[in-house]
Amino acid sequence: MIKVGIIGCDHHRAAELVRLLINHSDVELRWVMDAGKAGQRLDVLVNGIVGECDLVVEPEGPLGDVDVVYLCGGRADAVKQMSEMVLPDDLRVIDLSGSHNRDHGPDKPWAYGMSEMQRRVLVHEARLVTVPGNAAAASLLAVLPMARNLMLNSPIILHVAIGQSTLPPEGHTLDGMTAEQWALDQQQEVEYVLRQCQNSFCQPVSLSVTRLAERRTLAVAAQFKCGVAAEMIAQLYEQYYDDHNFVFIVNRPLVTADIENTNKCLIRLDKDESSGLLTIHAVMDVLLKGCAGNAVHAMNLMFGLHERVGLTLKGTGC
Repeated sequence: MIKVGIIGCDHHRAAELVRLLINHSDVELRWVMDAGKAGQRLDVLVNGIVGECDLVVEPEGPLGDVDVVYLCGGRADAVKQMSEMVLPDDLRVIDLSGSHNRDHGPDKPWAYGMSEMQRRVLVHEARLVTVPGNAAAASLLAVLPMARNLMLNSPIILHVAIGQSTLPPEGHTLDGMTAEQWALDQQQEVEYVLRQCQNSFCQPVSLSVTRLAERRTLAVAAQFKCGVAAEMIAQLYEQYYDDHNFVFIVNRPLVTADIENTNKCLIRLDKDESSGLLTIHAVMDVLLKGCAGNAVHAMNLMFGLHERVGLTLKGTGC
């Protein structure tokens, strides 16, 4: 069994992570630490786990008692916690805060927690893993096969539509960022990762955000010019994602019910041959494939489990 601790529980990503971990067949959730919530029952703070968990939130978590720690607090919290923790040699850390999402790559300590890009690293080398930002993750999955084949050679426009649970309300901040700052941060993360995937990529990336009424939905439309025929692009995408367990190419309009409460990302390709404009649509559950599900996926790889363990979840169907 993988012994797990969670630091920080005052966030929707922590609640979703708890729900996944307590139902994971190879995980024992040993403790949840949050000084501000210490002494409270976890099943009071996290909806949907009554009768499944009797843990009480602790003021401190013994690092020597677990195999992996998830950081689920805000960005400033995660940076402070990493600077203060003395990590046992065999302890793994998975950071969901986004504070290290541009601190990975060759000769850097963090691994980028996207299996579709970094599976070998996650399986063989990773000790510190940073989970991609949700809008960045969907955007990258939309264009990653093109980047890996050195086919991104024009400006990229990303239209992101996201559920209300991720963006701060108008005039407020989340993790210390306004909605505008958050959008810029996601854009910069996409640019950073694309330049790692395709060294020749030097085109501008622009990212705009709209709000969706659906709480769990994240949809991206990535647009750029491409001179390759639609059939060849479709074949390239099918081949790239053929051995990945959670990304699927579909040839029909994307339906929210297909991805809600699952760890899937669905992708649809739309090529206008007359103008050369390629639009790649990607949709996922913002709290699962866009956050907690991706974090559990990374853990499975790090500990030698099948990727789908604990993540064969059920869509809404409506």
